[in-house]
Amino acid sequence: MNKISRRSFVPLLGTALVGASCLSLDNKTFDFPKDLILPKRLKRGDTIGVCAPAGCIKDASEIEGFILILKSLGFKVKIGNNVPNQYGYFSADDQSRAKEFMDFVIDPDVHGIFTIRGGWGCARILDYLDFETIKSNPKVIMGFSDFTTILNAISAKTGLVTFHGPSGNSTWNDYTVGYIKELIYNGEKVKYANLSGTDAPIVTFSSGKATGQLYGGNLSVLCNLIGSNYLPDWKKKILVLEDVKEEPYRIDRMLTQLALSGILNEVKGIVLGNFRKCFAEEPDRSFTLEEVFHHHFATLEIPVYYGAQIGHTKNKFTVPIGMDVEIDADQGTITLLHPAVS
Repeated sequence: MNKISRRSFVPLLGTALVGASCLSLDNKTFDFPKDLILPKRLKRGDTIGVCAPAGCIKDASEIEGFILILKSLGFKVKIGNNVPNQYGYFSADDQSRAKEFMDFVIDPDVHGIFTIRGGWGCARILDYLDFETIKSNPKVIMGFSDFTTILNAISAKTGLVTFHGPSGNSTWNDYTVGYIKELIYNGEKVKYANLSGTDAPIVTFSSGKATGQLYGGNLSVLCNLIGSNYLPDWKKKILVLEDVKEEPYRIDRMLTQLALSGILNEVKGIVLGNFRKCFAEEPDRSFTLEEVFHHHFATLEIPVYYGAQIGHTKNKFTVPIGMDVEIDADQGTITLLHPAVS
């Protein structure tokens, strides 16, 4: 994918959105899994509901900045009641955060639901979500970090494809928006590949290709859900992992938990995204992050690579959770087998 220049970003997206409104996708030409539900693609003039299902914002400028971004992309915006509020380290109590999300789900005027930020708290509202109602009202749902919880729970329980992509306080640059445009506006079968010389280098721990439904996201969040009924059956899945500000020994501990729970032996392939600021406080008494990865993945008989632009990074892929993909651990690529929107 060619990178769009910053100067041309907004006008190009406006043109793309207008063009996308005329795009017709014949889903009958694709062999979709029977339980897969695709949300309708977004187009210019659609309304985005912005919710705060976890942490509170740091200042009001985060809201105004995100509204400007969404409007520059041709969207109308509805801000959830909890977005400007603070309740300890949450935006509101559990029931109120769940209600805000569900109100956007059932609102016929809202076409997509984006998050203002991550933090912590999404796991606490899972029991208050109505997954049958979510299934009956499929729409684009996007976020990452702590929102990994809700993305995976929705896709696993309903079959609705969700989107691991930027939140309101992320960097919405040309690169990031370009992938959103291809995936959610144009309905393309996107191929994700790092740009040589600018993105993270690809490190292959176990060679090969694999296909399966993509699940995962933030490693810490996923580990906290093990033993619950909000994760998928991991057999024949592709697992994507990322994290931020976790020391190598903590990453080691969480990967060990995935191994002991049987997940690493069930998946068909693993994509390691961005692990930002995951350094040891005492490097002379620690393994490096790549050494930890080597311990866990070098002997796995499935494809595993590290360095995908997924997670807490400025240049960010938006990837569909629950979607069929092929990964190539030697080339460091993820390729969609079908469009992720209808």
